[in-house]
Amino acid sequence: MRGLKIVRRGLFALLLLLLGATAVLWLGQDRIIGLFVAAANQHLRTPVQVGRLELAWWADFPRVSIALHDVRVRGSLPADTALLARLPHLHCSFDAWDLLTGRYRIRSLTLSGGYLRLRHDARGEANYQVFRADTSANAQPVTFTLERVRLRGVALSLADSLLHHRYAGQAHDLTAALSIAPDSIWLNVRGPLRVEGLHLGRDQYLAQRELTLAAELLLDRKNQRLTLRPAELRIDEAAYELAGQVGWGGATHLDLRVSGRQTDVPGLLALLPPRLRAPLAAYRSRGEVYFGGTVRGELSARQSPRIDLKFGCRGASLYHPNTRQTLEQLHLSGSFSNGQPAAARNSVLVLDQVRGQLRGRAFSGRLRYANFADPDIDLTLRADLDVADVLRFYPTPAVRQGSGLARLDARLRGNLRAFRRDPARAASQVAGELELRGVSLQLRALQPAFTDLRGSLLLRRNDVAVTDFRGRFGQSDFRLSGLFGNALGWLLLPRQELRIEADVAARFVNLDELLSAQAPAKAPGAGRVAAANPEYAFELPPALALDLNARVERLRFRRVRARALAGTVRLQRQVLSTPGINLRAAGGQFAVRGSLDARQAGLVQVRTVASCRQVPLDSLFYSFENFGQGFLTDRHLRGELTATADADLFFTPQLRPLTDKLEAEVHATVRRGELNNFAPLQKLSMVASREQLRRLRFDELTNTIYIQSGTVYVPEMDIRSNVRAAARLSVTGTHTFDQQMDYHLAIPLLPGLRRPVLRTADGALATAQGPELLLHVWGDEDNFRVGYDRQRAQARRGPRPAGGREAPAVATTESPAPAPAPRLREVLRAPLKPAEKKPAVPQPGEYFDF
Repeated sequence: MRGLKIVRRGLFALLLLLLGATAVLWLGQDRIIGLFVAAANQHLRTPVQVGRLELAWWADFPRVSIALHDVRVRGSLPADTALLARLPHLHCSFDAWDLLTGRYRIRSLTLSGGYLRLRHDARGEANYQVFRADTSANAQPVTFTLERVRLRGVALSLADSLLHHRYAGQAHDLTAALSIAPDSIWLNVRGPLRVEGLHLGRDQYLAQRELTLAAELLLDRKNQRLTLRPAELRIDEAAYELAGQVGWGGATHLDLRVSGRQTDVPGLLALLPPRLRAPLAAYRSRGEVYFGGTVRGELSARQSPRIDLKFGCRGASLYHPNTRQTLEQLHLSGSFSNGQPAAARNSVLVLDQVRGQLRGRAFSGRLRYANFADPDIDLTLRADLDVADVLRFYPTPAVRQGSGLARLDARLRGNLRAFRRDPARAASQVAGELELRGVSLQLRALQPAFTDLRGSLLLRRNDVAVTDFRGRFGQSDFRLSGLFGNALGWLLLPRQELRIEADVAARFVNLDELLSAQAPAKAPGAGRVAAANPEYAFELPPALALDLNARVERLRFRRVRARALAGTVRLQRQVLSTPGINLRAAGGQFAVRGSLDARQAGLVQVRTVASCRQVPLDSLFYSFENFGQGFLTDRHLRGELTATADADLFFTPQLRPLTDKLEAEVHATVRRGELNNFAPLQKLSMVASREQLRRLRFDELTNTIYIQSGTVYVPEMDIRSNVRAAARLSVTGTHTFDQQMDYHLAIPLLPGLRRPVLRTADGALATAQGPELLLHVWGDEDNFRVGYDRQRAQARRGPRPAGGREAPAVATTESPAPAPAPRLREVLRAPLKPAEKKPAVPQPGEYFDF
């Protein structure tokens, strides 16, 4: 009970003391604030605006604080209108015992929120010279005897217009202990901070990094020198020690030493700018990694300090946290120096004695990169790799997955600028070999995959020689031997042309799959529809040139099944051409020559001369899908076609034909032809029976067909058929690609009647024309009509004379007028004389005997 009473009395006394102190502060705060303002004005050189001042004992207890709210401080540069600082809260603290003595010594400053923006102008003048020299005597009632400065949530920035540097960060809770002497200031700075970025020229360092700082600094104001003894900077798990001196009397002089403790690969990468760090930012390491160096010399607009760094690892491991693929037994010895004098042209980066293993497969190499202004490179690399392990360790956006084995042995030496200017001449010291054994690659831009790639690629200067390189692309296979010209330039530099001269052989080529390799993927449920109607995406790379001697055993394109394809194919500036390709397809022999021009966006133009020999008509129409129409199809035709076509064809990149632009001239001959179950012939039953018309056969048919502006023009031709009543048909007309037809037929009514031979006006001999049935077939393929051709009949009769009578014949003495052709009614009225029986003798050129 006695102890409890003592506690109660102590608490009561403390409460009385707090109440008394509060009363004293409340009663004397105006006086204390007035003394503080008077002392501050003696030390400040720039205007300071304060929204409100008050005394507070709770902000920095047990010390008493003078709290300044909404503080705005102007910079010290002449005509400087920008704020040096804007702080929501600034606390200047003194000991509570100073209330009893009446002399207040400001021992700590606490800045909360807001920002500090330090700046050097183009002449090197600073904007933070806001304090006058301390001329106050100790007898002053308020003095500044700072022992601690604390920054809580304050944004810090320093911009140097002379050096084009900018540093920005956020002090979370940074505390600096101070000891101030007349000529020096000692600081002990500790706490976490966030670096928004250190901008040096065009590069940014330590962007968005959380750091922990522990530094002991001595500021020699007399000699204008800052000494670090030493400073420790922690970045994640790595720690770096920085020691040395910085002098700012005149130009800035640096003499610094840096070393790493507990460093790892992410810690070293954190020191690099994002453009160099990004490719390896996700990797982690285990094992010994070391780093150290010096920075010495002048830092000004005219000069840069010399930087010498050494780094490396011994028996370390580097792994990707997502794939868990690990480089083991990794050894590396590296160095960097910007030379003497310090400049980009004197800088040298060396990675020496590089060796390690990836899943038990060894690799080694060396790199020397000199003269950063005009780089010279010397690279040696040897590796025996599993492609799947490499892609898992270092994923490549262009490759979805891969497998197989590869062996690489390469040496690259030369000047990069000269290589960019003229790769063929600059790559004189480039050599190497890449051997592939069962490699498969699935590229993201292509739907089919490369599989079972085998062969050797020999790098000689800028070219790659390929011998017996084979593999598959989807369902197609290839075997290639030749030269890839400018291969290294095309691989490493933009807008470089790859030139391939090779002999190519294939057992099977699926042209549907190749043309749709870059097309958008079909929906999962569209399997059969997608297979029957593949979506093509035809494109010729502008940076590819070809000169190929090709031989293909089998080729498939839609319904076409081609065999024994052989010829030469060339590609230059997106124009594909061939002097001649021979192949067998649709049961006959084809020969093609011409060009394919894909230079114009959205349009593919084909100019070709093609010929075929003894091609079955039904197979031809079936293979070419009845040429896009359903009126005359493979079910209607039989016979053998021999033809030559000279055509200009136009397509979209999806290989959809633009029929309105098509122009062609086709010289065709059909032998042993048949026209079966053709609907328009069935409507000629007034001439012959439907059974006879169901299978119309003819020995030979020759004509020249023209195609232009979406219309097929058929000049007049005679068809000698097996139907006695229509043994000779005369046909002419047009047929448009939107299936509008306009045909004219002439059928002799008395094909067996002997006609006299007459002499025409120009003296030539001609057989007299007998009576004919003129028919007109018009409409579309689903709704067509057959009728009497009145217009053609009128044109044959000629104009009717005036008065409705025939014009009298004019006699001439030179030659007798030819006898008029017998009229149809006269022939029918004449008695029929039975023909004399003679043995059947085939006439020359006659095929059928009826």
